[in-house]
Formats: sequence, C-alpha cells, structure tokens
Amino acid sequence: MPDRFPYSVTPEEHVPAWQALRVENLPAHKAALNLVSYARKSIYKKYTASPEVVRHFNGQRRAFRSLAARPAAAGATRLALVGDIMWLRDGWDDFLDPGVLAHLNSHDAVLGNLESVISPRFKVPRLFPDYMTYNSHPNLVRAFRRPDGRSTFSALSVANNHALDRGEQGARDTLSLLDELRVPHSGIALDGGREPYVTFEVNGIKVGFYAAAWGLNSFVKPNPNVRMNALPGGIFEPGAKIELPEIRSVLSDMAAEGCDYRVVAVHWGYEFEYYADPGMMRVAREVVRLGADLILGTHPHVQQPCETLFVNGSEGQLPAELRGAVADSTLTADGPQRKALVAYSMGNLATTMFTFECKVGWVQGLRLFRDAAGRVDWSPDATAFVMNAPRFGGRQRRLLMLDDYRNQSTKFRRVPKWEEDYFAFLREHLLGRE
Repeated sequence: MPDRFPYSVTPEEHVPAWQALRVENLPAHKAALNLVSYARKSIYKKYTASPEVVRHFNGQRRAFRSLAARPAAAGATRLALVGDIMWLRDGWDDFLDPGVLAHLNSHDAVLGNLESVISPRFKVPRLFPDYMTYNSHPNLVRAFRRPDGRSTFSALSVANNHALDRGEQGARDTLSLLDELRVPHSGIALDGGREPYVTFEVNGIKVGFYAAAWGLNSFVKPNPNVRMNALPGGIFEPGAKIELPEIRSVLSDMAAEGCDYRVVAVHWGYEFEYYADPGMMRVAREVVRLGADLILGTHPHVQQPCETLFVNGSEGQLPAELRGAVADSTLTADGPQRKALVAYSMGNLATTMFTFECKVGWVQGLRLFRDAAGRVDWSPDATAFVMNAPRFGGRQRRLLMLDDYRNQSTKFRRVPKWEEDYFAFLREHLLGRE
C-alpha cells in the first residue's frame, strides 16, 4: 500500500500566534524577540492538531489498546521507557520516592534521556526556580539504582539541547559519571572517539541504542572536541528530502553486530505541543524503514500519543476491524515482517519546570519476546504516571507514583479537581477511552 499520511494534511486554522511559535533552531535574537509568546505557550500549551492528525491517532490509540490486550508471552522481558531527566534545584538526597524506584526496577531494562550536565567542577544552581542552562548533582543519576547496586538505567541518551551547557569539561564529567556507574550512553563523542551507538544485553536479547538530537540551544556554542550525534537540519519541513546517512549506517552496523532490537532515541519536536508534527512523522517512517524497532522521543516536555508502524504486513496481528484504522501506518521495507513503536514524546521524568503539566511523568512499559521464527517482537505493557510533587507540608519536592501523590493529602494541601481532570485527560490522550 502506498504511503498516504502524513504527506498531505490540512493546516490548522485560527491558531493564535503564540501557539504557532516554535523557537527550536531559531537564532538567539529571534527567539528573544518572541519571549512573551514563548512564555504563553509554555503556560497554556498547544493541545490541537490538524483534523487528519487527530483522526490518525484516534485509530492508533485503538490499535495500541488491542496490542496491549493480547496475552503476555511467557518469559517476556520487561522494558520501561521514560522521558527527560532534568535539573531539580534541590532535594538531591531524597527526591526519588521508593515507590517510583521499585516500579522502574520491576522492569528488566529502562531507557531515557539525561537532559542535564553533571559536573562537580561547576556550581549546581539553586537560587532561582529555573535556568536556561543546567548543571546537576550526581544524585540525579546515582539515586536510580537496583538492589544489587547496578544502575536502574540500561542506557541513556546524552544528545539534547543542554548537552554542552557547561562546555567541553562539563560533557566530559557527565560521561565520566555514567562510565563510573556502568550506564551505556549514546549521543556524545569526545576527541573523535567512541562508536555512535552502544549495546547491552538483557535476558538473551541484544539491544542496540543510538541517540541523536536536533541541535543545541542557540546560545550554547558548539565545541570542536565534542561531537554530538545530530539529525540533519531541515528534514522536518514540508516536502523536504529525508536523508539520514548516519542512522542508516548505524542501524546497518547494529544488524551486522547481531542486535535483536534496535532503538533510536531522538531529541526532537516542538516544546509544549501535545501532538507530533507531520514532519516528524515522515522522518519516523524513514527511520523505521531503515531498521529501527523503537523510536524514543523527547524534548517537548509534555506527552504525545505513540504510533505503531506496521512493516511488511504485520498489521495482521490486529483484529480485522482495526486494520483499516492503521492503514496510514503501514510500510514496506527490506527484511521480514515486523512492527515498530514510535514514542514521539515521553515528556519529563524528573524536573522542576514551572507548570503542573510538565511535572507529570509517564512510564510506558513494553514486553519483548521472541516469535515463532526467533525474532524479537513486542507488545505494550503497563502504563504508569509519576508526579514531581512540589514542596508542601514542610517536605522537599519528591518524585512520586501518581497514586501515592493522590494519597498524600495533608492539612496543607489536597489534590484539587482540576488536577484530577488533567490526569484523566492525559490517560485518555495517550491511551484513548477503554
């Protein structure tokens, strides 16, 4: 079937200028001129999309729920996906609640994006509630550990717009910490060294992990000694020719190395938007054609619904009545029948960003298993939400499971109805109505 979507969509009408603003890749002086509109978008967000995009994801939610309802394969490997792990201002010693740690550690592998420099050479800022550049305490990563002392994280992306917030030395210190903790990482290479991707093995499944970013913040200077895996500029524009030579090479090398499951983590998209842009969806299709089994997206700071791309007829896994709903997500590519998950934006995991919506985190589980032919397939596992709870009742901020946050009522604060309404919206936005 030829690709039909998202190559032609109806532009949204009557979108306010502040909602249409996208500062990504703008020069610093142009971004500064739009500061008021940027502040409005960060506060009020953009919940809308074109009619075609909304209808498309309505079908995708149905397909995702159908895949999740299938019986779990015996002995499946549990993989958790999380979003941005960011600067926290304070509370470094006890920000992570045991409930969140236990939930993450119940998975065999966890993947995410470390969106902060971690360097003891520089001061960890805490005077103001937010900054334009970040440096964090090592506990931001050290706190996530398993009972046997290993890190909770199986691999982390370090490719993002904050990667060089403290220059070359900050990047070196960040990578040194991850190496000390034996956390595989992708996204930055120093002095021309290191392969662009890393691998790890979990329960006999060899996973390849490659991370790339759209670019640095306009006020952060590149450094010739630090190479960040980058997505080519302009590929998200309507009608742009999509050429991804490094991703093509990396996915080919992963296959040659025997990777059973290939992950591409991308820091992309537009901040504070609740739907993926059609340009991103075009790029995602090409990345999957080249061999990716999972695209792990971060940067928008709010969550966007996932898309399942069905390759070479794998939509046959769905009930017949649902196959038409995903017709625009069917692809042809070299190789066997398979499907791939595109998590366009996981939002934040740990953060102290201003708005309530940015403080709600998403943990999406997957079950990896081998099919009858011995190839690794996947199905959705549990969906969970966490909350970066603000200080109240004399306590420091805390990263809590959502249910624990709800139950933490005190005489100082109770969870208001508008928060509960948002939790209900977010679940329906990502998973649809059950």
